[in-house]
Amino acid sequence: MAAVIENDTPRSIPRMPPIAVLGIFAGALIFLLHPTFVDMAKIWITSSSYHHGAVVAPIAVWMIATSNDPVKAGAVRLPGYLIVAAGALVWLLGRAAGAALVEQLAFVTMIIGGVGVVYGEQALRQWAYPLGFLFFMVPFGETIVPALQTLTAQIVVWLLSLISMPVTLDGYLIETPAGAFEVAEACAGFRFLIAAVMIAAVFSYVSFEGARKRILFLLFAVGLAIVANGLRAFLLVLIATLTQKQWAVGPDHLLFGWVFYAVIFIILIFVGRRYADDEIPGPTVRAQRVAANSLTLLPALAIIGLVSTYSWKIIDRPIERIAPPSLSLFNAPGWRILPPAENWRAHFPNADRTAGATYTNADHTIYLSVGYFTHDRKGREIVSYHNRAWDNQGWRRIGDHRAVIYLFGASQERSLSILAGPERRRLAAITVYWLDGNVYLDRWRLKAAQMQAKLRGENPAGGIVVITAAYQRDPAKAMAALRAFTGDVEPFGAWLIRQNGR
Repeated sequence: MAAVIENDTPRSIPRMPPIAVLGIFAGALIFLLHPTFVDMAKIWITSSSYHHGAVVAPIAVWMIATSNDPVKAGAVRLPGYLIVAAGALVWLLGRAAGAALVEQLAFVTMIIGGVGVVYGEQALRQWAYPLGFLFFMVPFGETIVPALQTLTAQIVVWLLSLISMPVTLDGYLIETPAGAFEVAEACAGFRFLIAAVMIAAVFSYVSFEGARKRILFLLFAVGLAIVANGLRAFLLVLIATLTQKQWAVGPDHLLFGWVFYAVIFIILIFVGRRYADDEIPGPTVRAQRVAANSLTLLPALAIIGLVSTYSWKIIDRPIERIAPPSLSLFNAPGWRILPPAENWRAHFPNADRTAGATYTNADHTIYLSVGYFTHDRKGREIVSYHNRAWDNQGWRRIGDHRAVIYLFGASQERSLSILAGPERRRLAAITVYWLDGNVYLDRWRLKAAQMQAKLRGENPAGGIVVITAAYQRDPAKAMAALRAFTGDVEPFGAWLIRQNGR
C-alpha cells in the first residue's frame, strides 16, 4: 500500500494594516530609546511652554488621515531606512554629548524614517508637511529667549521714546519715572511665539495648498508674535508708569496679557481666512487597503537596537568616583585671597564639589567660584541650564557684553554675562568650562569633546569656573578688573596638577 505524502506548503508571512506596523515601530522605538522619550514627555507635562507637545502626533495623524491622495504601502523603502540610520547615528552622537535637544530631534527623525519604511518613498514626499509638523514634539527654542528679551526691551524703549517719555535701557532693565521694569524670561514672549507658530502651521495646512503661501503665513505669524509681545510690554510699562505702579503690575498684569494674546490670535486667524485659497478640496478619510509586512521593520529596528545597546554598554555605563574632599584655589601673584563674597556665589546646584574666593589687590576686587564634577552623568551634567553665574533670585542675568580678555593662555573676544543684584549692584561674569585638562569658552565645544570621550568609553572629570567683577554704571571698571586678574592668574594646568595631587 503506497504511503500518502502530504504537500506541505509554507505558510505565508503574516501581514497587517500599515498603521498597525507603524504602531509596532513607534512602540519599539520608545522602548529602545525610552530615556529620550521620557525626558521629552516630562517637559511636556512640567513646562507650560511645551504642553502642546503631547498633541502634536495626534494632529499630524489627523493631517495625514484627511489627505486627499491616499498612499499605498509597499513602495520603495530605501529612503526610510536611510533616514532611520541617519537619525540613529545623530541620536548616538547627541547621547554621547549629553545634548538632549539633539537626541530628541533625532528621535522624531527616526519616527519619520519609520513612516518611510512602512509606507515608502511616496509617503515621505506626499506627507512632508505633517511629518515635518512632528518636530513640534521637540521642546526646542529656549536658546532664543535672551534675543527675544533684548528685542522686546528695545521695542518698549523705542515706543516710549516716540511719546517723549523719559526712558533708559540697561540690559533687560527699563527705567522710567515710575522706576525699573525688567523684561524677564517669562516676558520675552517665547510661549506666545511657539503657540502662534504652531496654530499658524495647522491653519496654513487646511487653508493653503501652495508651499509659498504656507511659508509666508508662518513668517507672518512669527513677526506678529514678536511685535505683539513688544506692544504688550510697552502698554504694561506705560500703564504702570502713568499710574505710579498702581495698575499693570499685579494679577491684572497677567489678565491683560491673556486678553491681549487672545485678540492677537483672532487677528492671526482673520488674516489667514482673508487670504485662504477659495477652492480647497474637502477632506477624504483614507482607507488602508494594502497590508504591510511587519518583517520590513527588522533592518530599521536592528539599527536602533544597535545604537541603544552601544549607549547602554559604553556611553551610559555606571562609573563610581569619589569627589575630592576640597578644591584648591587658583594662585594669582599680587592678589590677596579672602573668603568668598557673602552676597554672591555662582549657581552650581548639582556639582560634586564647589569652592569660592575673593581676590583683591590695590586697585581691584574679583569674585571666583569653581564647580567640580567627577564625571558627567544624568542629573549632574557639567553643561546645564542650572549651572550658571546667577540664581534668578538675588541675582539675575540682564544682558551680555563682549570684550577681549586674556585667560588661561588665550586672548580673544569673550561673551560676558551682565548680572543685576540687590541695591542696583552689577556684576560682569566670565564663565569657562574644562574637561580632562582642556579649557573651553564655548559650551558646545566642551560638548563636542565630551562626545568624543564618551564614544571611546571615557568620561573624564570636568567643571566650571566663573570669574566676576563688580561695577556701578560703567562696565569698563569691571573689564579692567577682569583683565588685571586674568593676566595674573596661574595657568589652568598648574591648578589642575595641584588639585589632582591633593
